[in-house]
Amino acid sequence: MRHSINNVSDIDQACSLPAMSTPQNSPQYSAVDKVPDDTLLEIFHHLLAPPGIALQDSDTWVPVTLSHVCSSWRCLTLVSPLLWTNIFLPSFSDPDILRQYLTRSIDALLRVDITTPITSMPDALVRTLSNQTYRFISFHLYDVYADTVERVLPFFTSPAPVLRSLHIHPFLQAWVETVFDNQMPLLTDMEIFGGGDEDNGPMLGRKNLTRLRVCMDYVEAEKLVNLLRACPTLESLDLSFRGLDSDDDLRRPGGIPMIPLKFLKELHMDWPGVTDMTIFPYLSFPTTITVKIGYFAHELEEPVTPVLRNCASLREMVSDVKKATLELSQRLPNYKCISTIRSPHLEIEVYSYRTDLEDREFTGFSAMPFPALSHLTIRDMGCSFPEHQWHRMFQRIPTITHLEICAKDAITLAILRVIGTDTSGAETVLCPELTHLVLSGEVDERQAICEELLSCCLARAAAGAPAISCEIVLEARDEILAPVLVRLNEIGVRITVRHTNPVLIQVE
Repeated sequence: MRHSINNVSDIDQACSLPAMSTPQNSPQYSAVDKVPDDTLLEIFHHLLAPPGIALQDSDTWVPVTLSHVCSSWRCLTLVSPLLWTNIFLPSFSDPDILRQYLTRSIDALLRVDITTPITSMPDALVRTLSNQTYRFISFHLYDVYADTVERVLPFFTSPAPVLRSLHIHPFLQAWVETVFDNQMPLLTDMEIFGGGDEDNGPMLGRKNLTRLRVCMDYVEAEKLVNLLRACPTLESLDLSFRGLDSDDDLRRPGGIPMIPLKFLKELHMDWPGVTDMTIFPYLSFPTTITVKIGYFAHELEEPVTPVLRNCASLREMVSDVKKATLELSQRLPNYKCISTIRSPHLEIEVYSYRTDLEDREFTGFSAMPFPALSHLTIRDMGCSFPEHQWHRMFQRIPTITHLEICAKDAITLAILRVIGTDTSGAETVLCPELTHLVLSGEVDERQAICEELLSCCLARAAAGAPAISCEIVLEARDEILAPVLVRLNEIGVRITVRHTNPVLIQVE
């Protein structure tokens, strides 16, 4: 709820509170009165939004609320400049209130967030704040409309010598040379949203940047390349844009020199249907970083697959993946299915429209080879795929030795049929090195699954595949499964049945 402090008398009304001098043996005495001032201040500071978290209206009014509790707390807040440094501009409607905050913060560094409704802000309010740019440690400007951002940016043309974080949504490249007079020597974190190839001027780059997020409709390839080359110390990079203009050099093998990002720790290009990944093969980064990639299934053939496979750093990174989880989920009914490959440092997310499922490959295994993958867990979180799609997927990961299926009956049955037979007519089975199988999903059709498991093992044995050690996780014992389990043991399948709910186990 937004506070209704609209004039200076409101913010100072606590001045009329009488001084408190209560004896410690009085019934009114509170234990909090024994807390030292420095401890109280530490508690007060923890009420403020931490760095990196967007400010809200409530963050601005924390010191006002504290100063209205009692006279001793008021005195404490008034001599604590850091409590008055969160400036969430929509919270103010009077420049005089803002001046009170600026005065009480003395010379402490300011966190400034300006967001909608920008159009309702008086110019005098923005002008008052713009005189303090030498104290800005972060400046975040968010609005839906470019014209309202364009109204505010001209006020902030003075240098910001201690600014660390700059977020502008939408960013107007026409103002790139004038925002803070382009003098932000300590800038380490930048987010640029909006704008397109119709904007003029270079994209803002800084040699000390450690975090960069670029989300635009269209970007000129040369500008993006120059931007990344100007930020050699990046640790976090997030790129999302619909397309790169004038990217002929990027699409030609060896078209530009590699862009070294040797300090990078995380790379995100995971806005499906939005990000043009043409730049990917030219990024050189450590193989120990965290990478998250997302795209639609219809992009697998072109342009995603060749682009990803041409990235040497990503190839080397994927070549070491030995253990991964495939998660299947559906976020909107009949709209999007999502398959996500997760490994310790890599996440590949593929979005599929329901109409894509018959014809499109639906996992990131289609985009990148995983030559060392030996352990795969499949988790069903509400999305199913046709049987022939499972066949395609397992064809691409023949090195699997350990497979865990944590899924509903339909998916478990489909996978057992697929790894037990080869519908292409070949003599060999899929996943010829598979030796360990775990079935740990919600098993309702236990009889059907065990019988399908028996058929799968018989088919694999006939094709010369090694025997499987199988673990079946059930809620309770089920004597109806005994004949099937005995038959599995007879053909050399080592069976372990684990029960998740011992209370339900029947005692003979």
